[in-house]
Amino acid sequence: MSAFRRVALLQSHPRTPVWHDYYVPDLVELASLAAAIRPFVEEVAIPVGPTDRDPLHAFESYLRRHRPDLVGISSFTCGAGSARRYAALAHRHGAVVVMGGYHPSALPEEVLACPDVDVVVRGEGEATFAELVRTGSPEGVAGTSFRRDGQIVHNPAREPIQDLDALPRPLRELRPRRCGLAGADYHTDTVYASRGCRGRCVFCANHLVGGAWRPRRVDAILAELFSIPPLPRGRRKKVKFWDSSFLAEPERVETLCQGIIEHGLDRHFRYVAESRAEDVVRGAAVLPIMQRASFARIGCGVESPNRRTHATLRKGLNLDHVGRAAELLAGAGLQFSKFLIVGHEGEDEADILAYPEYALSHGTRLQNTTFFIMTPYPGTELAARMTAAGTIASRNWDLYTNHGAVISPGGIGPRRLQLLHAAVAMRYKCSRRFAAGRSAAEILAACFEPLLLLATVELQRDGAVADAEVAGVIHDALAAADGVATRPVRRARRRVRERLVACFHADGRAPRLIGVARLGDEERLLLGAEAERLAGAIRVHVSLERLVALARRLDHRRLAADGMTLAHNPRAFRLAWLPSFARELAAALLGLAGMLGFHLRRRFFAAFDRR
Repeated sequence: MSAFRRVALLQSHPRTPVWHDYYVPDLVELASLAAAIRPFVEEVAIPVGPTDRDPLHAFESYLRRHRPDLVGISSFTCGAGSARRYAALAHRHGAVVVMGGYHPSALPEEVLACPDVDVVVRGEGEATFAELVRTGSPEGVAGTSFRRDGQIVHNPAREPIQDLDALPRPLRELRPRRCGLAGADYHTDTVYASRGCRGRCVFCANHLVGGAWRPRRVDAILAELFSIPPLPRGRRKKVKFWDSSFLAEPERVETLCQGIIEHGLDRHFRYVAESRAEDVVRGAAVLPIMQRASFARIGCGVESPNRRTHATLRKGLNLDHVGRAAELLAGAGLQFSKFLIVGHEGEDEADILAYPEYALSHGTRLQNTTFFIMTPYPGTELAARMTAAGTIASRNWDLYTNHGAVISPGGIGPRRLQLLHAAVAMRYKCSRRFAAGRSAAEILAACFEPLLLLATVELQRDGAVADAEVAGVIHDALAAADGVATRPVRRARRRVRERLVACFHADGRAPRLIGVARLGDEERLLLGAEAERLAGAIRVHVSLERLVALARRLDHRRLAADGMTLAHNPRAFRLAWLPSFARELAAALLGLAGMLGFHLRRRFFAAFDRR
């Protein structure tokens, strides 16, 4: 038994909450660490859930009750701020604090500059953390950094684990509540069929922890799938194969799919995976059996539609393979998700604003595109290059979420890049739904997610930011999204919701539009256009200042947690949450009432002017 009897494991959380449960962590990495140290301790716990309404309060309550000897904190860069706050709470209660993950692996000295952090685990965690817990000291433990007599000591790096199947199975039963479900009963789970990556893209931090590509045996993967309980009442659980290159060896994937079908695991789970577009092309023969094995979607990083940009990314992607991969996946009945990044060095605003057209070029029915912002994560070649060039504008780690602009590529400032990201996301989402024949109401709903994200990120920037200033940024994003598309009228009789147009107002500026209206025998989608360019539609007036004020006033983390809990397990909602939930709901309703009043005033004055 080690010197540490009780151990708590945490994953730091970003300041910006996740609204979609697909991207909420399911803590498999912590469950794997827990399995690695379980033989050496009396108690190991994962006390804080990824959808906890107040995670810091939950952790402090745990500390008071259980008094752990050691607290291990896994941290991405966007969670570096909350990781420090967790560390401070743990130290205050007498625990040794060990921090690991991508951010500490990249910046061990910066992390150890925090007096509340005792040890940093660099790279892959299981073997290093287990030895540290077993021996009770970082002295001589490969892969650790720590302070000795006021000086930082870096022990030699530890070699990556070659036999991944020798690791004990993750202790999923230890996981706290996520979306109202706990332990192995999560409705979404993750399995790693391999670790590492064969590539070395300049913007990717995978090498810091994942290292070189190493596969697991198919029988071990199937055994882990068998250990995951299915959902009740015949529903299928979503299982994410979060490998960097799932299709790196197509024959191995085919064997895995055959095993899934033979053992009936296709009836319990729906699978998603990520891979490279060229691997999808090479593995074309495997795609039909993947569909039969209940795979639903394959995601591919495309990064940019420009060949000259790919020459600088060292990704080795042939853009011709993207279109071919889309065709092959559609033919096999699998969804195709692309990931594009705005803010590359050497691309100007015109290049960025062309991204939506490229994203839509492979059809709209079976594909989806997510837009990120280029982020110079510590430890990457890109970060070193941009530091030398002086194009990193902010080291506010809260903004390092793939959705916060912290760079100035080619003279495009962070705020301008942020609004361009919102503009391309809006144009893509609205155009995709428009081309698919969706109603005006559904198209308008798609535009609000990028707008609220833009407002949330701008309110997190360093220094006080006035609501009117953020409203101006949103107005500029709407202007940048400017565009018109047409489609033939689908039905002779039109419903009111088919003729809705949202007019976004900022003080002292002409209103910007998003919406659909009928003009003769065609319907027209207007994005960001001047109000004078459209007539005959039902207009909904939106005050951007009030929208920003509402975004500032709401506790987004608490709302996201409550919403996902109610959606997936309403019985997990607690009566004790009602007062705070009521306050948030009241704030939202008050804000909506103010926006309704603004709309009615605008309608009244417009009617008065027509008289």
